[in-house]
Formats: sequence, structure tokens, C-alpha cells
Amino acid sequence: MGAKSRLLLLLVASLIGVGFALIPATEAETSHQVDSILHQNAKNENHIEISIQNDLNQELPCSLAIDVFSEDLQEQIEMDSSNLVFSINGLQTYYTNFSFTIPRSGNYSFNLTLLSNNDGEISSSSIEYEYLFYDNLESNLKENIIDYYLDDEDNANWIFNEETNNIELINLENEYEAGIVLGPYNTKGNKNNILILEQEIEKTNTAQYTISYTKNFNRTQLYSTTWNELYLLDNNSPQTINLGLEDNSEIYIRLLASDSEANSMNYWNVINITHKYVTIKHDLKVNTQEHYFFEIDANPEFLVNIENIGLFDQQLGNITISVELYGMNGKINSYLRTPNLPSGENQEIDFRFTDLLAGNYYCTINIILIEEKIYKSESITLFSISTTNLDNTYPINSNFERLNLLIETETIEDFTLDVNYQSTKLIANYFLIEIETDETLILNPSNYRLISAISMDENRFSIILEEESDMTIEGIIAPSIEFETLQTYSSSITINNEGFYSENYQISYFFTSTFIQSLSGPEIISISPGTSSSFVVDILPLSRIPRGGGSLLYIEIADQYNSERATFVLSYSETKIDVVEQSCNRHSVLLGQDIVCKSTITNKGYVSDSLTINVIAMNEKGLTEIVDQINLDKLEFQESLVMRTTYFPKTDNNFQMIIEINSNGELLTSSEIPDSINVVTAANEPKTETNLYNAPKIEMSHTVFAISFAGIAFQFRRSENFKYFTFKFFIPMYSRLQKDTLADEPTRQRLLTTIYTEPGSNFTLLKEKLGLHNGTLAHHLNILESNQMIASHRSGRQRLFFPYGSSNNSNIRNSMITNPTQKNIIQIVKENPGITQSMISQQLGMSRQKINYHVNSLSNNSILKVERQGRITRLYPMHFT
Repeated sequence: MGAKSRLLLLLVASLIGVGFALIPATEAETSHQVDSILHQNAKNENHIEISIQNDLNQELPCSLAIDVFSEDLQEQIEMDSSNLVFSINGLQTYYTNFSFTIPRSGNYSFNLTLLSNNDGEISSSSIEYEYLFYDNLESNLKENIIDYYLDDEDNANWIFNEETNNIELINLENEYEAGIVLGPYNTKGNKNNILILEQEIEKTNTAQYTISYTKNFNRTQLYSTTWNELYLLDNNSPQTINLGLEDNSEIYIRLLASDSEANSMNYWNVINITHKYVTIKHDLKVNTQEHYFFEIDANPEFLVNIENIGLFDQQLGNITISVELYGMNGKINSYLRTPNLPSGENQEIDFRFTDLLAGNYYCTINIILIEEKIYKSESITLFSISTTNLDNTYPINSNFERLNLLIETETIEDFTLDVNYQSTKLIANYFLIEIETDETLILNPSNYRLISAISMDENRFSIILEEESDMTIEGIIAPSIEFETLQTYSSSITINNEGFYSENYQISYFFTSTFIQSLSGPEIISISPGTSSSFVVDILPLSRIPRGGGSLLYIEIADQYNSERATFVLSYSETKIDVVEQSCNRHSVLLGQDIVCKSTITNKGYVSDSLTINVIAMNEKGLTEIVDQINLDKLEFQESLVMRTTYFPKTDNNFQMIIEINSNGELLTSSEIPDSINVVTAANEPKTETNLYNAPKIEMSHTVFAISFAGIAFQFRRSENFKYFTFKFFIPMYSRLQKDTLADEPTRQRLLTTIYTEPGSNFTLLKEKLGLHNGTLAHHLNILESNQMIASHRSGRQRLFFPYGSSNNSNIRNSMITNPTQKNIIQIVKENPGITQSMISQQLGMSRQKINYHVNSLSNNSILKVERQGRITRLYPMHFT
């Protein structure tokens, strides 16, 4: 047939169809139905088989029209031919088909309309079928193999057969258990996910073949993976198995075969795996908050967060968001939004409400995408409006007279409280509980879920004090303000307006005018509902403590309905004069020399009255002498006075320095330096005997003698200790040249003065400062040390000299250590004798190498003593450290 003939036939068929359509129709005298559809796969050529039955005993001209509509796309599907005109003999069945291709997976409806002409009487009948068409993804079996569960004895194996392109279970022997992991199969963005597995199996009754899945697979934790069984196979299992998969996941499949006694005739071959799914074209992700709390003067609003997670953009009008607002008396208002939302984007749609009073409300949110059967979402949002929100954290302690609770429960009949209340159902399982009580209410966890608790007291306020309350001696629990100095003291008070209206608060002050100098603060404050305001009260104390004890300050705050009182305890800090420091520059002094003492006096209490401060020297016989005196009009809080007193002892009696502080003829405090000051009188030098030594005749070679002499000379030059003891040894021979008394010898007087003023001076320093030769200096030092005028201590290669009997020798010696790490090491060793370097390293957080360096330095200077006990080295302080 030519093209012109086919065109003419189509034109005639169309005209007949139009003619049938224009003639009034009656009930059909024929019936038609879909017999079959070739497949339900999208994007592949397809056809539908239809049969039409003529129930009359005569020939009937007929017209059949087919219409395919996409529910997801909301559009008709184009077909090559959608109308057919034909005739059916009496009592016969006519068979025909229509070819089509579904462009995308999803739901489609097929509408078939049949028109028949019985002697001019037109009959019409329509039927509709719905089909779900899938996208298909055929798996590459070799690439889908992820891992294996190997049999311990290698009695069975899974392999990929390159020749057949099948996955096969082979080498079955004895007892075995072997598995293979396939995947992943991605179901994200899809729905109606089905895994079609084509297979061949043969198994005995003892063999067990199972298919399982997991969403969390990690190859490094293969044997700890949890698998969920999908299918248990037997010999009656079909060759093609459909496995439903969970949406929005990555799915892994495990095939596991096991047997207690292998049969070589058993097998399990996987021929093909196909993933069938429907792509989600229209889908939304909606988030709404369950509950909002708003202050009474705020404009309530709530947000609907909506995200387009579907494949297609949603144009204006596709998405409908309908919100209905309800109160206790029913529906208040309705709100509508139709946003434009591209695929992959999200929007926050806000809804604002006005003119809402304090109380509880709720909204229903309905969201429809195109039509309800494509996407529909329903949710509920609750609102609470008040000035005070008690939240929903248990326990709730309330002293409000009226309280509203929002709760969720499935058994409201089980809800009980020990106070008067009324319950009202809002929607679903949400209930409003209205409470009225004059008692304190405590809510503990129960068999309901508390969503919110708000105050419904219209006129109410509370106060908050800046200071914390303490219990006074009188048993009063109130904040305390203690005056420590003459200055203005301030206290802040906050008023919370917890009612529903703006209020003016009157403020009154009650106090004893003879206890403080002045008080100032506001007399009226205006506060809006649900807000707070703070005010400051300034108090100026008196210049002198009026009396002992305290006094009460009352601050009364009132509105036209209620009043609250704040109580403060006012008191003065006692005058507390302390001597915080007492020291002298020497612990030993030559008669006729001066000693300088420093004293620091501090007032740790309120400003004092006039003070008299005496510095007293008391000798061993108990005789006292006032060596310094200061008179003060007053000493302020935290004010300090530093006194420097210079004293020349008049006798050689040891003495102590004492400080006495008096006020108005009464002794306030006294303090003394615990160590006595040693006064030394210069005495005559005792005669020293001359010791003559006869050296034995030593015969040695000149070489040995020269080496020995060189070593002695080197050590003499290197060490002050060796130098000092060498001259000390030869002093008897040297002293024959100079025989003087201690008191008359000016060199020794200069030497004593230097050592007493600069304790800790070494041999070299004294030699350079006084311009003496080694022998002369050693001679005088030996005489002074022998007569207990001075003392010396070794410090490494040096010899240090101090006034005799000075308790500060070790302090002076340690003060020469300036390295902070070495100071820390010395302190740790003094507190823990025998400690190891490793322990010190841990305490100080330093490396052992660094600690070892500092320990060696301290040991070389004779400050620490190092003892080895086996492999352990322990550290001890020297007696003067």
C-alpha cells in the first residue's frame, strides 16, 4: 500500500471516530479488555494486547482509542497510532495491539475507549489500567564481586567463570562454608528497588544456600559484618528471584553456601543480576519544628524548611503549602504558599501571625506536590505565648498561680495532678492542661511527654539580687554588704515583669540613718511585659565604725497588685593591723656597726583610728629600748606602711627586734623577729705557735719532681679551696713575720666589715677587693675563723665566707643559684631526699638528659650529693643546702 492510500485510510478512520463521538452514546453492547503487556520496562519498545468481544449476533462497526498518561510527568505519551477503526462479526472476538515506548520509569495509566454503531445507535465503554514501569540496570557480575568468605579448609570456592560469564560455586568437598559479596547496589534517589537474580541451583537437603544483605560493609572488618537474611533457597526456588531492596541506601549482597557433608552434584550458578527501580521525579524533604515559645510582645512566626530532592524542578503552582492556625476556640486563620523550587535546592518559608494573646495555639501544615498521590506531607506545630517559659526539663518547680502545660500522651485518662486542673484535647495526642493553685507545684517525670510549661499570671513580678545570701550570726538569711573602706558601695537589683502588661514599680528604702552616711536609689521604674530592668542602690558608710555588729536595710518594691521586699545586712569590717614583713640586713654585727631593719604594716580591715608604732630592741637580759617610733592619724583599708629603722648596738649583748602597734592606749598587735642579732666585740689576737716541719729527704729523679711540682702549681691556680688550705698549712711559718692583735689590726677590721656586709664573698673576691696577697689573706681568714668570728663553706672549687653563726648561709648560698630549673631541682631534692633523676624528670616534665645536665652542675658546686646504689643514682641535699 502506498503512502497516499495509508493517509486516506487514516483520514477516513478519524472522520468515522469523530462521527461516532458526535452521536449520542448508550451503554456498550461490546466489551473490551487488556489481555497482556509485553513488559514493564521503560525506554524499551513495548506493545499492549487488547481483545474486543461482540455480544450481538450481527456485525458491528467499532472505533478504539488508547490514551497513555504519565502520573509523574502529568502529560500524555505520544504514540505512533492511538486510534483504530474496525468491524467485528457477530458473536466474535477481535484482537489487536498498540505499540508504544515509555520514556521514563514511573506510574502510567492506560485509558481505552471503545465506540460501536448498532444501526445508528452508538454505544460507548471505557476502561483504565495502571502500570508501573521500571528503569533497568544490568550488573557486570565480574565487577560486582567485592570480597569472599573463604572456607577454612578450602573445601569450596566461589569463582567468576570467564567462559560463561557466570559466578559459580565449585570444588565442593567434605564440610564447607563459603560466601561471596556482591555490590554495591545504590538505591539513593530511587524507589521500588528490586534486584532480579537469575540462577541455577541443585542442592541436597543438608546443604543450605542463603542470600543476605547489609548496608554497612567494610572489607577490613569482613567477619564482623552483620548480615540480614533475604532469601533461603531450596530446589523448588524459581530460576529468577525478585529481591526487594531498602530505599535510599547502598546495599551489599552476600551469597552463602554451607553443607555438613558435601555432594559433588550440588551447584549454584548466578547467571545474571538486574537492578530494577523507579527514579524519583517528584519528592520533597520537609522539616518543621514541633514547638515554639514566644514572648508576649513578640510577633509569632514559624518556618517550614522544604528541599526538592526529586529529579525535576518544581515550577510555581506545583507545590502547595497550606497552614491553618487554631486556638482554644477553634480555627483562627488560614495561610497559603506556592513556592518555586528547583531540583536540589531548599527554601525556608516563614509564616507570621498577628494579634495573638498569651496562651497556647497549634497549626496544621499540609504540603502537596502536584497531587496527593504523588506527594503529601502532614505535620503539626505548637505555639506557647507568655512572659515566662519553664521549659520542659524535669523537675519543674513552679510557684505561679496559673500554669499551662502542653503534653503528649496516648492515655489522657491516666493523667493526674494533686492540684486543680482542666485538660483539653488540641489535636492528635496533644493536650492542654490548665492549672490554678496557690501552692508550689513540682512536676516530675511521668507517663506523658511534657512539651512546654508557661505562666498565665497576668500580674506578677520577681526580683533578683546581685549578692548571694548568707546566714548572719543573728540567724538572718540575706545578702551582706561589708564596708571595708570609706567609699561608695553599690548593689544592683533586677526586677522581672512576668505579667502581661506594662507596670510602674514603686521603690521604698528603710534603714538606720546613724549606721550609714547616705543612701541613694530610684523611687519608680517602668517595665514592659516579659522584660527586666535593673537599678543600682549606692550606700556611703561613715568615716568611723559607729558600733559593733550590723544593721538591716530593707528595699520594698511594689506594683498595684503585689509587693516584694529585699533585705540586706550592713556591717563594718574590723580594723585588722598586721605586721606582714620583718627583716634585718644582718644577723651578726660588730660592736659599733649599724643594723638596718625593715618592717611592713598593713591594715586588712576598715580604716583605723590613730596609731602609735614602736620599734623596740630587747637584749638577752630582757632590757628593752625604743629605737624608732611613728604616729599615724589613720591607716586605710589595704594601706601599707614600710618602716626602715637604723640601730647601733651599744653593748655586745645579743638582741631581738620587736614591733608594737597601739591605738587609743590599747595594744593592737605585736611582732618580733625570731632570730637574735649576734653582736661581736673585736678581741685581741691569740698568739699562734710556730710549727716547724722537717721534710724527709726524698730521692727522685728530676723529671718526676718537675711533673709533681707542675701538677701542684696547676691545682693551686685552679682551686680556691686548695689555695686557701695550702696557705693555711704554711701560716705558722708565715705568722712569725706578723704578730698583731685582732682589735688593732686594720686589715682584719676591713676583712670583717666586708664579710659582714657582703656575706658569701669568695676568696678571690676578698683578695681583689682588699688588695691582699694570697698568703696574707689566708693568714687573716684563718685567724678570724679560728676565733669564731667568721665561718667558711666550700662551693665547688670556691670557698665562701660568712659571719659566724649566721642562719642565712644556706639562703645566701642558694641565692647564687639563678637558674630556675636548678632551683626547682634543689627544692624537690630537699623535700624528697634519695629521689632519682627519672622521678624529677617526670615532675618537671623535662627530658632526662636536661635534668642530668643540671644535676651534674649542682653536684660540681657541692650543692647536691650524688650516690649510686647499683644501677640507680639517688640525690641528697648537702647539709648547708
